[in-house]
Amino acid sequence: MGPFKFRRIVQTTLCMFFTLFLVACGTETHRYEEFSIPPVTEKHLTLLWKTDIRNVALQMIDHAQHISYLDIYELSDPEILQALAEAKRRGVDVRVVIDSTEKSSQQMALPYLENNNVPVKSLHISGGISHVKMLLCDGEALLGGMNFGQTSWTNNDASVYFPYASQSFLSLFLFDWQRAGGYPAQAPVTDSLLIYDRSIEPAMLEALSSAHQIVQIEAFDLSSREIIRALESDLSRGVQVEILLDPNERYSRRAASQLRQAGATVRYYRPYQGELMHAKILDIDDGKIIFIGSCNFSYQAFNKNHEVDVLLEDMPKFSASIQENLLHQMVRGSDSPQPDHIF
Repeated sequence: MGPFKFRRIVQTTLCMFFTLFLVACGTETHRYEEFSIPPVTEKHLTLLWKTDIRNVALQMIDHAQHISYLDIYELSDPEILQALAEAKRRGVDVRVVIDSTEKSSQQMALPYLENNNVPVKSLHISGGISHVKMLLCDGEALLGGMNFGQTSWTNNDASVYFPYASQSFLSLFLFDWQRAGGYPAQAPVTDSLLIYDRSIEPAMLEALSSAHQIVQIEAFDLSSREIIRALESDLSRGVQVEILLDPNERYSRRAASQLRQAGATVRYYRPYQGELMHAKILDIDDGKIIFIGSCNFSYQAFNKNHEVDVLLEDMPKFSASIQENLLHQMVRGSDSPQPDHIF
């Protein structure tokens, strides 16, 4: 028996044991303390979870001397807004792009920033939303699935910090800034690290076709037929598939049933205090290929929205962090999207 298969057997056994333990405890399971994962750095990049994302974002803005550009779907955190205003007052070039339809961004962030003379524009995406979550400050970048809302930080979500961001990040922001102002904009020039909009799904499908051992997914929304077919193909080739889903997204439930029948392990996240399983992570073969970003695994996200992911290769430490979170949440999760009803 190889080390890979042995490790998976141990993990599965632990999952079954703790699931039985949770069932025995009934509703007492809701009293468990929230699980936190420390930041992990690999190849100069840092994988961040939950409130650590907020801490790094504030640090980036507070230390900015030249530019602070934010391209974000949801923006309402008071400290983030205050930090942007303070950066503007000390002479930093601050610019903010927000989605034109997101209520908290429009009702809270927009008036606050305008009142504090921070340049802000609303980006309208025909038939979709501007779902990007990206912060750029003096050559640094922070990009992932985490919104900057008042209650976002408790969500199960991740972002990646880049201490030396390529020009691709700036090119993407300026593309959004120009078209948010109502002007035609040339498509951004990006490297292979940064993928956006309709380039994301083909890249994921190609990566899934290359899987040899295991595919692990944390998904707020998993409903794309093409992705589901690719996962079924992986399962038919003997690839192990493990998926953690948000319990509130009804569109994912058909995929869950279909993939379980094909042999996948699918579990629903169990909220601690009403937060979301908001991550959009695809990890193939223990970090051989990792996708992290704003893009849900859905037709809407792949074809209508404005989305951005990072595509990372050969990141075993990142993968270990993702697997630690995935295993813990799958153990305390449920086979049902309504866990309170199973006890």
